[in-house]
Amino acid sequence: MHGLTEILQYQAPMQGLSLFQTYAKASGLMKIAAPVRKKFERAVLLAEKSGELLVEREPDPEADGPEDSVGWILRLPDQKPVNLRDLGPRGFAEIPMSELAALVLEIRSADEFAGREDIYRGVLEHYGLQKLTALVRRRLDAVLSEYF
Repeated sequence: MHGLTEILQYQAPMQGLSLFQTYAKASGLMKIAAPVRKKFERAVLLAEKSGELLVEREPDPEADGPEDSVGWILRLPDQKPVNLRDLGPRGFAEIPMSELAALVLEIRSADEFAGREDIYRGVLEHYGLQKLTALVRRRLDAVLSEYF
């Protein structure tokens, strides 16, 4: 847990699977096999029970249900639930849905008449992306239907 919480200090809130991959990469593992992922998940669930970290289960279209760590957003108890930031080393699929919702709210607050295409463009611009891929559209459509 020490290594996981150290990563969270600098990158939280972040997706569970992304946290596991960051830790594994720093440890020299190139791929996380299912048994290793299960060990990470058990450690996180124990840390959640002890209050060492917080787990928000988000409805992520890339997750296979609420118990899939792809939909777990992890942070330390003293951290904000949402941290709106640039893309950095993350892939678009690793951005928490709550962060995307905060960005959409910011875009809509700036222009209350912003339509879906305007929101897509605003999100792409914020994260420095060029193309509206199927992944980006799927995740943004999920945010719009879940949060708005």
